[in-house]
Amino acid sequence: MKKLFLLYFILFGSLSTSFTQGLDVRVSGKGPKIILIPGLASSGEVWDETVSQLSESFECHVLTLPGFGTNPKIEMPEGFISTMEGLITDYINKQTEKVTLIGHSLGGFLSLRLSRSIPDKIDRAIIVDSFPFYSAAFNPAATEENMVEMATQMKQLMIAQSPEQYRAQQEISMPVMTTNTNKLPIAVDWSLESDRETTAQALFELMTTDYRDELAEVSTPILVLGAWHSGKAYGLTEESVKKTFETQYQLANNVQIEMAPTAHHFIMWDNPEWFMEKVNQFLK
Repeated sequence: MKKLFLLYFILFGSLSTSFTQGLDVRVSGKGPKIILIPGLASSGEVWDETVSQLSESFECHVLTLPGFGTNPKIEMPEGFISTMEGLITDYINKQTEKVTLIGHSLGGFLSLRLSRSIPDKIDRAIIVDSFPFYSAAFNPAATEENMVEMATQMKQLMIAQSPEQYRAQQEISMPVMTTNTNKLPIAVDWSLESDRETTAQALFELMTTDYRDELAEVSTPILVLGAWHSGKAYGLTEESVKKTFETQYQLANNVQIEMAPTAHHFIMWDNPEWFMEKVNQFLK
């Protein structure tokens, strides 16, 4: 029995899981701290392969936001984005040193906000395929005001769909997000496990929140990793999509933008070697 306990400690002693005010947090590795934030309706497991490498040199804190995956939803009287920003801020403030943020999609958007609101706690930020104004990436004429109607309709439609309709919609749309056929059903399962009202509210707020001007107040070093390949069939090019990223991030004081060669939205799944190369270069 003692040998079994010793084996368990050796294998799992460096991994801990906790729930902090609704955040599901998994910690592994030792070294400077990295906070990894997944995207819309994603589990923190989206970072498993990334963490398996980073945890050799860093202490990785992997979050799953409340309402996503199997993490239960919470009340959000101040709205989704403000609530999540507050929860993550409280968690980061408990750390004794600066942290690096790695955020995918929605997690990238939250990382931008945190880089502005608590700059003294953020060493640098890696933004994975995310924009400061989601809607303007697809409609240059978008404003917070003129996107409310469309965002409201999308929110209502998501909530009103039957379970069968919602599953069918996720199975149709998810292949646009990743070319990794092994990961595809996992991403679909996460979206179905997530609380649908939480997901719908988060999407609504992303579509109607323009954070571009606030980037002028962000001096944190930022690496943006962008994806373009899923738009190739619609006439988009690497150059045109990179231009969109450059336009959206033009007010940031210290930003570097790199475009993934063939990845769709889940860059860490589709171009993992390229992704880790860029992440490690930036962290060094």
